[in-house]
Amino acid sequence: MKQLMISIFSLLVLFNISTSAQLKTNFIPDLDGVVPVSDISIESNNYSDMYDPGFTVYPGFPKQGLYSVISPKTGAIYCNLDTDPEMEIIFGAGETLYAVNLDGSAVTGWPKTFTQYYEAVWTVSFGDIDGDGEGEVVAGIGGPLGGHIQAFHKDGSIVTGFPVNVGKYPMSATLADLDGNSTMEIILGTRTYKAYVYNGDGTVYPGWPKQMDRYVASSASAGDVDNNGVMDVVMESRSFLYAWNKDGMPLPGFPYMILDTLTGSNSYSAPVLADLTGDGKLEIIFCSHSDATDAGGIIYAVKYDGTSLPGFPKTVPNWIYGAPIVADIDGDSELEIIIGEYGASPTPAFSVFAYNVDGSMVSNFPMGPYHGSANQITVADIDNDNQFEIIFDENVTENNLGRYRALNMDGTDVTGWPLELNQNTSFQQPLLGDLNNDGILDIVGGSFNFDINNKQVFLYAWNTGLPYNATKIVNPMYQFNPQHTGVYVDPSTIPVELESFIATADDQKINLNWVTATELNNSGFEIEKSTDNLIWNKIGFVNGKGTTTEKSYYSFNDNNPTDGKSYYRLKQIDYDGTFTYSSIVAINFGIPVNFSLEQNYPNPFNPATIIKYNIPEESTVQLKIVNIVGEVVTELMNENQSAGNHSKLFNASNLSSGIYFAVLNASSLNSGKVYSGMIKMIYMK
Repeated sequence: MKQLMISIFSLLVLFNISTSAQLKTNFIPDLDGVVPVSDISIESNNYSDMYDPGFTVYPGFPKQGLYSVISPKTGAIYCNLDTDPEMEIIFGAGETLYAVNLDGSAVTGWPKTFTQYYEAVWTVSFGDIDGDGEGEVVAGIGGPLGGHIQAFHKDGSIVTGFPVNVGKYPMSATLADLDGNSTMEIILGTRTYKAYVYNGDGTVYPGWPKQMDRYVASSASAGDVDNNGVMDVVMESRSFLYAWNKDGMPLPGFPYMILDTLTGSNSYSAPVLADLTGDGKLEIIFCSHSDATDAGGIIYAVKYDGTSLPGFPKTVPNWIYGAPIVADIDGDSELEIIIGEYGASPTPAFSVFAYNVDGSMVSNFPMGPYHGSANQITVADIDNDNQFEIIFDENVTENNLGRYRALNMDGTDVTGWPLELNQNTSFQQPLLGDLNNDGILDIVGGSFNFDINNKQVFLYAWNTGLPYNATKIVNPMYQFNPQHTGVYVDPSTIPVELESFIATADDQKINLNWVTATELNNSGFEIEKSTDNLIWNKIGFVNGKGTTTEKSYYSFNDNNPTDGKSYYRLKQIDYDGTFTYSSIVAINFGIPVNFSLEQNYPNPFNPATIIKYNIPEESTVQLKIVNIVGEVVTELMNENQSAGNHSKLFNASNLSSGIYFAVLNASSLNSGKVYSGMIKMIYMK
């Protein structure tokens, strides 16, 4: 259907079409302030009350808010903000950022309210930006008057160094550990043509910001695109796809120009990174829209060197706003690319498309027509038939009810769907997870009212009554995770991989530290202790990170240590209640008999390791690190210490790979005994 391009002078204007009191659709302009308009015909059928998936809305929902200027986009997130194992939900509505429990009550320390016209438009992010082992909430807050990055601890207190002022209309933040120092950097763009990267203390990351040709068109993605061991940042401007390494240097072949830069543009459709060809490198999949090329929407698959994957780009009749998604939806062991067309028509006129890696259409596609989708399609097996279904927002209201659709791979509706809720679901990404750890799938969704006199926002949470299985959910939230990295990981291959688990002691407590390389469906860890390696007692619980491919660091202190040997183990618990035990670590607590310097752990290490030593009496202690030619590269300590078991963290992230030595010198303050010891350590990036 041929499109007519209508200019709109501001993002603040919505083009509203209504054919009757029962059915209406609404356009949201692209970032150029343009809307697509198709021929309109009245739809007389009334679909309300035909559907009932049988889901239960949790008490306290829907939560309501109001937006001032710009309707919310890309939906909410869930994460753990407190000490209980349940997930909390964070969503923005106008000048307020809410955090609510599953009973609808506000999380302690929340909500947050901002200056007038500084709105929480885009979804927030959650990750450890300050290296304290706890996640922080990061949001781009702003509008036409300007913008800033806000960062909050889980209790709602402001992270030191924030807010940071940036340009107007800041997009959703992407969080990623670019430099491997166990803290995440903050990546986002604004309408002032700049791509920013900030450290977790609010300072500018070296090599950034980067000037772009036009406004930033979507949130970023972050991953090792060219498989060289260095993280890369991918971001779209209106007319180009940019890719830089972590230091801001462009990757060869970039920026990549979209097909039509005259009347077409990138708008909203964030890039997804996935290894489509199995060569270990990541393709960049993103979408733009155009009219000059006789293609409403264009789907790109760009290789690490800036060239197009054979068979791409692909064109579809109507615009695309939602980010693409990839998944093996047909069981052929290869990934497919799935997108939904955006539009607004009372008569269904927009489709869902899926393409194979060679650019051919997947069997049974395109599906439709529907009323148009503005967000990333969710791919999950929600009915436990061992086949994926697709779920998407649909841009229509009928008798003031909006809907989420769920389709089987043959194009039929999943039984009971669509799922209905107040007003319009456009741009509201549904979330899938087990928020209260009862083994049952929960769905979180949102909607809003286009009425300029009644700008309501609604947040829903449903108990589906269906079994929850994280291995069958490709993207439980926008861009895969609460950091919104945009990197596809096969959910069936993500275990909770425990990389290390160690115990150290000082004169007052025993310190437990462990690291996970990846996590899947991880509610958290019970810490168990035994003095005879037979009878185990729970002494604490530490929340997990859910599902993540980021390395995660954990710690727990036993403040009531037992003299002699003690044993510790971790009981890792999934959201569905299943659990596994870690290996057992043993440690002696009390006054050591002799001076000693123990081998560091881990060794080799990257970038940090623990050095343990024992002091039998109060002494002056010096611990230094020297390189292979005997030069001192850092002095970790030079002070008086009491008798006991001690440890020190050595972080070598600012050093080159190689061999280093830890040298311990101690001199008793009472007996005059002296000690000197040295261990060899290998730093391997």
